[in-house]
Amino acid sequence: MGLDSVELVMSVETAFGIAISDGDVEGMITPAMLIAHVQQAVGASAERRPCITQRAFHLVRADLMGILGAPRSAVRLKTSVSSLFPRANRKENWEAFRSQSFLHDLPDLRFGRGWLFTPTKVSDLVTMAVFQQSEVLVSDKSWSRDEVREVVRQIIRDQLGIKKFSDDDEFVRDLGVD
Repeated sequence: MGLDSVELVMSVETAFGIAISDGDVEGMITPAMLIAHVQQAVGASAERRPCITQRAFHLVRADLMGILGAPRSAVRLKTSVSSLFPRANRKENWEAFRSQSFLHDLPDLRFGRGWLFTPTKVSDLVTMAVFQQSEVLVSDKSWSRDEVREVVRQIIRDQLGIKKFSDDDEFVRDLGVD
């Protein structure tokens, strides 16, 4: 098992609070197999609920509105984060947002030629929320099959830097995992 796959498995284990044995990992050659394993491990139900990403967006937007006073209409997925943090008070507002929002691991603001890190769009904040705060976003601490799939796919995107892939792609052959 290479470093990419170890980090991927560790991220999945952390997000769902489960342990996946090395033997089980070796048999998972596609994202679909990993998703099915996690769904079984957490006892995911077939229940349909609002999308976890949608719930993350609503929480991120509420934080941006409450902490920064941003108008609701100004907070969209494609909104530039830098536009929500005007230059005059950028550092103070960013620190307030970092300390008061439900997102825990936001990067430090770096000075220089502008906004030097992600998140660059509100959608990046939403992605961070799904990845970092999945347990907060899951209602009544039970997972649906769709929620598990969505979070595992987001972890794969984040860990492997892959934007588009199929659940049936093979980790090694198609996704280049070592």
